[in-house]
Amino acid sequence: MKVIITVLSILSLSACQNNKTQSIASNDVKPQDSIQNIGGQTDEHGCYIAAGYTWSQLKNDCIRLFEDGIALENLNTTDTYHTAAYLIIDSLQKKAEIFVPSSHESILLTQQNDSTFSNGTFLLAKENFCWTISMKNTKLYQERK
Repeated sequence: MKVIITVLSILSLSACQNNKTQSIASNDVKPQDSIQNIGGQTDEHGCYIAAGYTWSQLKNDCIRLFEDGIALENLNTTDTYHTAAYLIIDSLQKKAEIFVPSSHESILLTQQNDSTFSNGTFLLAKENFCWTISMKNTKLYQERK
């Protein structure tokens, strides 16, 4: 009788451990999926705003700019508060996406040459190994050296 109980105990413990291993090993879970259980406000694309997610047109997915983007500092020192712009570059698509505080949506730029992207209004240029966002010949944001 003790042998049967021992075998059944071992089988039940190993079954629980297998279920945990399978759920942890699943590669289909995105970081944002775990936030769904918490709740919170989402934007029109389903990105969880409170968790820092925003929609990227370039990646066609919800991203965290502070994790996936390049931060550029505000060059206008007269502002009483500091805001940053963010940048994502996709060299395969030959596009850049900028996220500036004055725009509700990100802005796509097309590559002009190795170090320049533009959409006619905004210009993204690499100067001295740092990215700079300009508008109408006025530098607005620059990557920290």
